[in-house]
Amino acid sequence: MMDLKGTLVDILCDLIGIESVTDNEKELCDILEKTLSAYSGELIRKDNSLVLHLDSGKDSRIALCGHIDTVPIGDSSTKAIVKDGFVWGRGACDMKSGLASMLKLLHEIENGLIEPKHNISLVFYEGEEGPIPNGINTLLEKDHLNHINFAYILEPTEGKYSVGCLGSLAIKKEILGISAHSANPKTGTNALDEALRVYEKIKEMNKQISEIQVIDGFEFYETVNVTSLNTFNAFNVLPPKAELIVNFRFSPHRTIEEAREFLFSVMGGEHTTKIDEVSSSYIGSENREFLLPGMESEIMQAWTDIAQLNEAGIPAINFGPGSIKHAHKPDERINISDFEDFYKNLLKHL
Repeated sequence: MMDLKGTLVDILCDLIGIESVTDNEKELCDILEKTLSAYSGELIRKDNSLVLHLDSGKDSRIALCGHIDTVPIGDSSTKAIVKDGFVWGRGACDMKSGLASMLKLLHEIENGLIEPKHNISLVFYEGEEGPIPNGINTLLEKDHLNHINFAYILEPTEGKYSVGCLGSLAIKKEILGISAHSANPKTGTNALDEALRVYEKIKEMNKQISEIQVIDGFEFYETVNVTSLNTFNAFNVLPPKAELIVNFRFSPHRTIEEAREFLFSVMGGEHTTKIDEVSSSYIGSENREFLLPGMESEIMQAWTDIAQLNEAGIPAINFGPGSIKHAHKPDERINISDFEDFYKNLLKHL
């Protein structure tokens, strides 16, 4: 059980100290469940995801959401270090600082230090750093996120609003040839030759789509890349098969179906397998009553679960402490002053 009476930094350091790499979230979820059960509200657990619904009799309900998993530890650490105005450690910005904000808020609400103008739901979910589906899908499927008017996912945005995100389509394409001895290549067909032709088509496609686009003044760009090329072959045999993995990050202007059709028009749709497929998102000018005027906003040059929430009819944006530039890196960290400023700003929303 965690002690939530400490500072934001204290709570963050405690969270960093509990290893929670994707698929290994149970220990942290168990600790969070024990911690949350000591507070008021309806607590729900599904697998390694938790929802705490706080009801203060208000007319609207806001959700604060954060994934509890991190990428692998690698050269980072689960021993939090406070130094030079930063907290260092795996998950410091992505996104245990967001979780710490949620826990600090809960403690202050429980002790009467804050009186929110909305009912609050705190959502702690598993599996975000892995492939879809993740804990958000499970909670939506089980109707544990009903009656939410607006959601903030506390991903690192430097305290800006990310009002949209790119979609992502990852495809494996197999290219078939005919094996032959490398000393007698005329008797076979090298699958790698065709794979490289597809690779060049993808590079050309990327040139065509990577110009800056604008929605309501927010800039972003699409991109498509070959992220893997394999032949799985002996050194003296022409490969009979090559595999490419292609990742297309597409605009909120495109549906998944349109993105898939466009990608296949360039690389061909035969012998393809879907690896990952998630929608883009943009909330537009609606639901502004849940946002503060004058806040810097953007379309995130990445994908997050706001797309899944918006698709499920829950208006959502990313709004969190820390910088995505420090996420997943060996020296992952968060500026303490910025972290504290974010928390004060979060309170203004609630």
